[in-house]
Amino acid sequence: MSQKFDALKEKLSNADLGQAKEVMEQAKQAHEDGEIDATEKKELMESAKSVIGGGKGLGGIF
Repeated sequence: MSQKFDALKEKLSNADLGQAKEVMEQAKQAHEDGEIDATEKKELMESAKSVIGGGKGLGGIF
């Protein structure tokens, strides 16, 4: 895994709504720039969406 991916994943671990949106933008840009691959981008986007959607609170439902 790339350093960029690790850095963005770490940022998401304690992210609020605004930071999660920022990570989504950074993940898109990093993928376009070739810094992360499609799998890493997908993982970051899913993680960011769970933060934005309150996924941390929904974990017990499923």
